[in-house]
Amino acid sequence: MLGAKVPAAPLTSVVLVCRCTARGAWSATGAVEQWRRGACPPGVRVLGVVAVDASPRRPPRLATERLYVMRGWVPYVWRFGWVEELLAADEPRDVGLPPDVAALAAAVGRLIGEGLREQAR
Repeated sequence: MLGAKVPAAPLTSVVLVCRCTARGAWSATGAVEQWRRGACPPGVRVLGVVAVDASPRRPPRLATERLYVMRGWVPYVWRFGWVEELLAADEPRDVGLPPDVAALAAAVGRLIGEGLREQAR
């Protein structure tokens, strides 16, 4: 039909997750660049990037530099430290949810809720 209004694509909220290594941050950077160029399907909204430390040592400088650059490209960049207890746990739920992970879950839930309210307008 000519002149028919095409419905907007449903909003899809995405949180990218990478290891806090040079390669992990590089991969996340590539995914963010694709989103910024509009190479993702319509309606995709990147909420942010979560970088998880790959060891108890300090992350490589190149990884932290790439995460710093991404802070200007996505709304949020979250970073989580190493959780040694998870390596020895048969059932990760026995260890409990680290406080920073619980805070991230709450923050992402709020961001998704905001996106749904925006889409309903």
